[in-house]
Amino acid sequence: MNRRRFVILPGSAWFKAVIVLALLPWLAWGQPVSRPTTRRALELPAIFLDAKEAIAADKKSPCTMQVVMPKGSKDAGEAVTREAVVRIRGASSQGFPKKSYAVSLDAPADLLGMKSRAHWILNAAYIDRSLMRHKLGYDLFRSLAATGRPRYAAASRFVEVHLNGEYQGVYLLMEHVDAHLLGFGPWVKEDAIHACLYKAVDHDAGFVQGGHAGFAQHLPDPLATPYWQPLDALNEFIQSATPPQFVAEENGIAAKLDLDNAIDFHLLVLVTGNADGITKNFYLARARPEEGATPRFAFVPWDYDGTFGRNWDATPLPPDLWLSNHLFERLMESPAYRERFVARWRQLREKEFSVQTIQGMIDANARELRAAPGRNAKRWAAAAGSYPDRVGFEEDVAQMKTWIAVHLAWLDKRIAKGK
Repeated sequence: MNRRRFVILPGSAWFKAVIVLALLPWLAWGQPVSRPTTRRALELPAIFLDAKEAIAADKKSPCTMQVVMPKGSKDAGEAVTREAVVRIRGASSQGFPKKSYAVSLDAPADLLGMKSRAHWILNAAYIDRSLMRHKLGYDLFRSLAATGRPRYAAASRFVEVHLNGEYQGVYLLMEHVDAHLLGFGPWVKEDAIHACLYKAVDHDAGFVQGGHAGFAQHLPDPLATPYWQPLDALNEFIQSATPPQFVAEENGIAAKLDLDNAIDFHLLVLVTGNADGITKNFYLARARPEEGATPRFAFVPWDYDGTFGRNWDATPLPPDLWLSNHLFERLMESPAYRERFVARWRQLREKEFSVQTIQGMIDANARELRAAPGRNAKRWAAAAGSYPDRVGFEEDVAQMKTWIAVHLAWLDKRIAKGK
């Protein structure tokens, strides 16, 4: 019997189709692919972590992370599954029953509409009954950005987490503060001046001394390149500069620190009442200098669960709360700076820092969470003794809205004094 031979010629449409089919597995590698799953998400996206060994703080454990879209969404029931490693993260929060996690995917993925990245945080917000304080603080700071004036803060999304089949409650899937978030380019060993990032990890970082006590170096990689000179020089100037030197146009503080950013950061701390975020729990970042430009430091906020009427341990804070540190006190000694500070406050009170805007953000987050806070409270009911009172989600949200209205009115009077 004669069989007709079928020959695929190079360059033909058939040839191209075969090549594409053969390459599909390679083209798909590293890309998040949504597929149907038997696992369920309710009102919020669900994250299923399947760890292959015990999760610890001092090592990365292999796991699989699956993100399942919630009912009612356009991709309801679809899931993105990735290989990853996971560890417990945090400092004092490691002592809480509900743990926070750092997850590193095998390749970058753009999860839940956030920018593509490999490294993510699952923040437990254990001490925050409202579950939204971190998100509120970071969203507020980003809302202050304008063209040419970025305000970097972590993006986040509410999710519900399951670990090895056990429900863990409501979390925030969050970005890291890192070179990726800040838009820093790759580190080049030969550069004379590097991009740098430092985290204020304890109260020694309150600008009350020279050196870098209280800070941790994040960029460049401290194991490869200890790089304290930029921060040491900033702290030394803050301590030793005379008043005229401090405000000098050419080599004063404005040449070393982005003053518009500093004002916005200070106002964020004041508005949110972040008593634990003025002498610690923030980042200082400085980009690699552009051609002919002098690099300046800028603030990036961090750790906002103790805000809006609550302290880091969830104890109540009063609304008549003024927060500052040595750097901001020195800045406020300058009449020109005070004038800029007051003008920015009045501008932001029209919209971004209005009672209507902030209470609206609180209500929007509560609507997004829907019934999830009840499931979270039920999961952690046995840990209720860790809290200083018995405030639930609805009561905490109501207290936040009342506190911000009273607090903003008090700040109006305090800032109007110009001191």
